[in-house]
Amino acid sequence: MDIAAWIAFMIGIAAGGSIIYIRQRKVRMEELEKAAAMTEDILAGRKLRITAPGDELLLARIENQLVRIQEMLDGRRKEAEKSRDEIQKLISEIAHQMRTPLTNIESYTGFLKDMAEITEPKTREGEQESNAEISLQYVTALEESERKLHFLVDSFVKMARLEQHIIQIRKNESDLLKTIQNTFGQIQNRAEKRQIRFHITMPEQAVCIHDSNWMGEAVFNVLDNAVKYSESGGTVEVSLRQNEMYLKLQVRDYGIGIDAGEENQIFRRFYRGRRVTGQDGFGIGLYLARKIINLHGGFMISKRMNPGLLIEMNLPV
Repeated sequence: MDIAAWIAFMIGIAAGGSIIYIRQRKVRMEELEKAAAMTEDILAGRKLRITAPGDELLLARIENQLVRIQEMLDGRRKEAEKSRDEIQKLISEIAHQMRTPLTNIESYTGFLKDMAEITEPKTREGEQESNAEISLQYVTALEESERKLHFLVDSFVKMARLEQHIIQIRKNESDLLKTIQNTFGQIQNRAEKRQIRFHITMPEQAVCIHDSNWMGEAVFNVLDNAVKYSESGGTVEVSLRQNEMYLKLQVRDYGIGIDAGEENQIFRRFYRGRRVTGQDGFGIGLYLARKIINLHGGFMISKRMNPGLLIEMNLPV
């Protein structure tokens, strides 16, 4: 073979190899693109379909594995949803069943208190308290426990019904200022007992689409949280502002505050901050508030302050 033929032969081999390499590379890229598209389908929750059943190509093996992964994920998701629904129904049922005995406890506690208030003759100074006075202390403690149980049961019922969409948010275009004003009337007694003052900044008008009852519940829970964790004699600042997209209701206290990293944790169900010591609570109020705000199409955020905490509720206008 002469040199020219040899060169032509080598060029042919090189060209053929290049063509094979380019073709194989194209096939691999197509397979990778299809695998990436299937991964996107899994993330988006779309059902996968096997396009090359029984094929021994790499794509066929990847397809089968991804389908199996999707089936496993679907099975686990359905089990988790079923378990969650069962737990929510159980909580709702337990709370509902507890209401009747709690009502009875409330009634009989009232009877005991009436009887205890019919005190025995006054004892002389320095003598032991009368049995009636001691009984009245016990009944007062019983009343406080009964009040906490009522609050917990009612909160469980609200959580379960909201999460199961049994109760619908019925939104109407109405005055948000009136809703907030009614909430101040509900929290006033608690604030006065701890000598908490409110510093309020409100516009002349604030109209938005909301359910006044459930929005009042959310605002009350945030205000109650601020009062509960403020120092006695402290101040809670409440302001309402509006921009092009949202009405922003801010509640800022000067209390114990939260640690770094707890800004989102405090909205979890039953979560209580690491700085909480002797304050009563169940970690439900802010969870319910955020749930209600979310159902209104808004969102809530918290900001660590020095001192205290700022909670911001954003409602679409």
